[in-house]
Amino acid sequence: MKIGILGAGAMGQLFGARLQIAGQDVVFIDAASRTINALNSGGITLTTEDGTEHTRAEAGLASDFRDILDLVIVFTKGFHTAPALESISHLIGPETHGITLQNGLGNGEELARHFGPERTWIGTTDFPVDLDRPGTLTTSHSGKVRFGSYTPRQASEAPWLFRALKAARLNPVLEEDILPAIWEKVAFNAALNTLSAVSGQTVGQIGESQDSRELVQHVLAETAAVAASKGVVLSLAHVEAAINNAYERHGSHKTSMLQDREAGRRTEIDYIGGAVMRLGAETGVPTPVLSTLTLLARQPIQERPTTTA
Repeated sequence: MKIGILGAGAMGQLFGARLQIAGQDVVFIDAASRTINALNSGGITLTTEDGTEHTRAEAGLASDFRDILDLVIVFTKGFHTAPALESISHLIGPETHGITLQNGLGNGEELARHFGPERTWIGTTDFPVDLDRPGTLTTSHSGKVRFGSYTPRQASEAPWLFRALKAARLNPVLEEDILPAIWEKVAFNAALNTLSAVSGQTVGQIGESQDSRELVQHVLAETAAVAASKGVVLSLAHVEAAINNAYERHGSHKTSMLQDREAGRRTEIDYIGGAVMRLGAETGVPTPVLSTLTLLARQPIQERPTTTA
């Protein structure tokens, strides 16, 4: 297949490299010249518990490519989804499929507008990946991809996508109903990302604080209640297990939202905590703790004034 990776950050580079090593024809579409130049000149090197693999990479701006794609995998930040898809409209044909494995809510709707609901797939991934520099990644084989259809239909309609992901060692799980898995990932991120962005705590510091743990539990309960109001029953046990695992195994990790906030970059708060808060307001489900954290996370970090003796 001709596959486009839309958003060549750490996760995009991981998926694109694995698919290309498995024999697919992959192009990386990004807006950052540093990333594009690094991938074109040095390719991608993946280091896992089993050793190191390397593959060449073809990267560029959306305008650099002309061939219609068979599949587009979207890994941009949520607020970039709509303009990024618009930029590749000339690469989307009547048979092109799109899949989003992004964080947050609302990305599936954007893909459906460009690919059509019947050619849109949605899902989540939990592969760990550290981007040492563009083209150099450290990851693991322990993650997986859970995905399903955007519209109600039989999961058996996507064997080609399942086979491609499996051949690339991306450990796919094809779900008949993918929405619980997506909401569970949203709950995980709404709790840890939002709280860390406000408090400045690492994942481990959140786990070590009884007060922070209580806030996490409030956010999980509120998110589950909003999901239920939309007809989605998520497993809090699954989310709590994932959070406890993060406390134990990724204690020094700064969440992406905290890193963005510290760097003065736009965060994905409106697609995670903000999305849950908005849906809760629509369905009459209160989210007092998450709403407070979300409003605080939207505020820029102010530099502290220097003092003199």
